[in-house]
Amino acid sequence: MAGPAAILRAFACAAIALAPGACALDLGAFAGGDGLPASRNAMAPATAPAPERDVERLVGVSRERLLAALGPSTFTRRDGPAEIWRYATDDCFLTFFLHRGDQPRGAALTVHHVEANARTRAASAWVNPRSCYGQVLQQRGLPQATS
Repeated sequence: MAGPAAILRAFACAAIALAPGACALDLGAFAGGDGLPASRNAMAPATAPAPERDVERLVGVSRERLLAALGPSTFTRRDGPAEIWRYATDDCFLTFFLHRGDQPRGAALTVHHVEANARTRAASAWVNPRSCYGQVLQQRGLPQATS
């Protein structure tokens, strides 16, 4: 009979097969065989996908790829066939608009638009999608996109 870690690994690989590196989970980080991660990062892929160089290149990616690249959003809103994911930093909000487009019901959600909004009057002079994306990457401890 397969142990809890083997069952969990098989389930995780099947559930997130579209995410790069999804099957490289570090199951050794699971404590006590109870299936709960020893730390928040225990279920992260062994090698996170490198962030896109330009935030505009995220237009068209699947919701699974966006989640793998940036992690969970700080705010999510679901409206019928669409979702809005907002990532917040001290200076800005980076918002991704996901929907199916003309695809039939059940089709995967993809990013169709990205925008950034300043949180302060001072930040409004320099905030744009690229600068806000850089702040989101920095805040989340992800590798910085380079030009």
